[in-house]
Amino acid sequence: MSQRIKMAASALSVVAALGAFVAQPVLAQEIKIGMQGEPGTMDPQFNLLGTNTSALRNIYDTLSSRDQNLQLVPSLALSWRVVDETTWEYKLRPNVKFHDGSPFTAADVKFTIERVPNVPGNPNSYLVYVNQIKQVHVIDPLTVHFKTDGPAPLLPTNLSNIFIISSAKGVQSPADFNSGKAAIGTGPYKFSSWQPGSPFVLERNEQYWGAKPDWAKVTFMPITRDASRVAALLSGAVDFINVVPIADLENLSKDKRFKVFAGDSAYTYMMFPDVGRDDPPGVTDETGKPVTKNPFKDARVREAFSIGMNRPGIVERIMEGRATVANQVLPKGFFGRAEKLAMPAYDADKARKLLADAGYGKGFGVQLACPNDRFINDAKICEAVAQNLARLNIKVELQSQPRAVFFPARAKNAFGLHMAGWGSLTGEGIYFLQAQVHTPNKELGLGAINTNGVGEPDIDQLIQRARRTLDDKQRDALIQDAMTKTFERNLIIPALTFQTIWAGRADKVDFKTRADEETLAIEIKRVGS
Repeated sequence: MSQRIKMAASALSVVAALGAFVAQPVLAQEIKIGMQGEPGTMDPQFNLLGTNTSALRNIYDTLSSRDQNLQLVPSLALSWRVVDETTWEYKLRPNVKFHDGSPFTAADVKFTIERVPNVPGNPNSYLVYVNQIKQVHVIDPLTVHFKTDGPAPLLPTNLSNIFIISSAKGVQSPADFNSGKAAIGTGPYKFSSWQPGSPFVLERNEQYWGAKPDWAKVTFMPITRDASRVAALLSGAVDFINVVPIADLENLSKDKRFKVFAGDSAYTYMMFPDVGRDDPPGVTDETGKPVTKNPFKDARVREAFSIGMNRPGIVERIMEGRATVANQVLPKGFFGRAEKLAMPAYDADKARKLLADAGYGKGFGVQLACPNDRFINDAKICEAVAQNLARLNIKVELQSQPRAVFFPARAKNAFGLHMAGWGSLTGEGIYFLQAQVHTPNKELGLGAINTNGVGEPDIDQLIQRARRTLDDKQRDALIQDAMTKTFERNLIIPALTFQTIWAGRADKVDFKTRADEETLAIEIKRVGS
């Protein structure tokens, strides 16, 4: 059976599975988008995850935003400036209305910022983006002053991640947002309907302050399985898909009915060994008994895991060249990238010697947890890493989990070793260092998602200095120093940086890729519009 016939057969099965969504004709100004993942909330300040922010950016706006290349641009704020070392002034865009018709003013900005630290039961807080703000002063309806606890050079970048909500509704719970009652923004699309596991449906905001969106109705359809997502595109069940599987790229590229959109990503996939606890979960000695001495606290073990990972082989065989090997979290060209950091060379023999020198010549056991529906080939990458580690006498039990299971468990520090991605979505490295590397400190709002116990006082000092330094050159040097120490010590072990790939109907859609992997309906253009 030819590949084309196989794909057509798969498409037929998906058509049947999608049922009513396929049976209805797609209007010229309606687009259906097949998504690998789905939002888990409509509350724009609850659970900081890429799948949530990508979906919610269709409904809500931020003060400053980022273009496809992650460069900062005005949004609800027209301009911003430093008044003094502890004061930023923001001038707001006039004549903007929320979806319910209420006007956007400085009071909404104040209300939003003050809600962020008070969202109940928040597993991944947005606090990291506002923790330097001590007070918000409403100067007039279109002017806001942010008083910070010291120099805050990153405030404009921070605020590009905070979605503005209406103060007119008062304090609302995450449940109120999920029902749609409070899901009211100023963005290009209005909330229509959503439930977990069901399509996320939007309607065009006819009063949007920016360029008019091309689509009157947008339906984001969660289609987790790669083959099903491609089949839905082939069958016409959807018009556009994200996270195109590597295996289907060649066939889609040759098919004139479709167009592939590929570009470099800001996401790096990494291994996180638990370096904090003495008895990390899922780590056993060579006999299978839980350890009381954590092997990952030994730098030799961490180095062995790094050089025992065949990065070039994974990029070539698993990713078919649609990724680059990584020695740090930041892609090339990003602010704070440690340019002098060496790329670890694959050396299984040296890795085995390092383990033997550390007292683990017979290896040890470990559970390796990974998401299996978040990134392109994420499960296959984990399988390849597990095979690499097995060659070092490491007994690996692979735990490949749906993101809905993986990320809540990760937030509870349930893993002794896991792999996950980090997106440097602001174009620089301080956010990774603040959230993932700094020792957890609730008072400072740092280390909020430090899930593997990193706690290095010298790195903490560099991070704290960098976040207070207004001079770009000095701040860049501080970030580079912190990055170098983090990755030279293998406290976190990078594997590869992804490309990001979409595909759509050539006769209907055009698209410019985003480094942050977000699929924004307003950026999907209608052919001929």
